[in-house]
Amino acid sequence: MKLLISDTNIFIDLINIDLLDTFLKLEYEFHTTDFVINELSDEQNKILAEKINKNKIIIDKADENDLSEIIELQSEKRSLSIIDFSVFYFAKKQNAMILTGDKSFRNYATEQKFEVKGVLWILDQIIDTGLLGSADMISRLETLMITNKRLPKEECDKRLKKWGKG
Repeated sequence: MKLLISDTNIFIDLINIDLLDTFLKLEYEFHTTDFVINELSDEQNKILAEKINKNKIIIDKADENDLSEIIELQSEKRSLSIIDFSVFYFAKKQNAMILTGDKSFRNYATEQKFEVKGVLWILDQIIDTGLLGSADMISRLETLMITNKRLPKEECDKRLKKWGKG
């Protein structure tokens, strides 16, 4: 089973459009880091806690050695956060695919030869596996486009058209 390790913004987006439970039904092993968890709001953490307690999401916790290596990695690219590098470090350690909506982080990880996907890929996976229908997904993507202004409009529009809107 392919391991995915998620950055903060993926959880925020999925929670905002009520797709976290659907996302966790996909055939992947889902991980994140303790750094990501610490960045989320109390309300978001409450939503994730149930999934973590049921082992639907695994938290990769940095020990002292991990923290040293994460800090060393970050010193090479200071424009990225320690949180980004916690995801990068554990993805490297576990040969995982990275999920992020952060363009700078995506570019860096891609340069480092990692497979990187974002929330639009997740929506595609949900549609392709039949977990949700097109009409429902159109509504959720339209909401996401309002709450996340950083999404690539052209890519969103392609999906809306493909799923039957327009």
